[in-house]
Amino acid sequence: MTATSTMEVEFISCFEATSHGVWLKSFIFGLRVMDSISRPLSIYCDNSAIVFMAKNNKSGSQSKHIDIKYLAIRERVKEKKVVIEHISTELMIADPLTKGMPQLKFKDHVVNMGLSSLMQFLLYKLLL
Repeated sequence: MTATSTMEVEFISCFEATSHGVWLKSFIFGLRVMDSISRPLSIYCDNSAIVFMAKNNKSGSQSKHIDIKYLAIRERVKEKKVVIEHISTELMIADPLTKGMPQLKFKDHVVNMGLSSLMQFLLYKLLL
């Protein structure tokens, strides 16, 4: 897949997360582990243009190249299956999985993901 802008890439990623999340919610319901999951799925995005585009039926010059299938996000938002929420880039704890960052910031994200004991183990093994 080739995307022509960062916004398009992020919108496609948001679509993928939404699709997988809705499927997973349905799968869990199908297992009869729970009677239902009543609240909508929350998707967090640090791009305010994506949040606006997902919630509104408006398109701009940057969004005209987005394949129509990705606009299914709007339907899921309208059906209240999904809520797309803006969150500061600083609070995106999965960022170390997608980009490089300073060591101290990386450590903070690892702790916030609950992976600090794994990191300590790996550092211990590296120092041996």
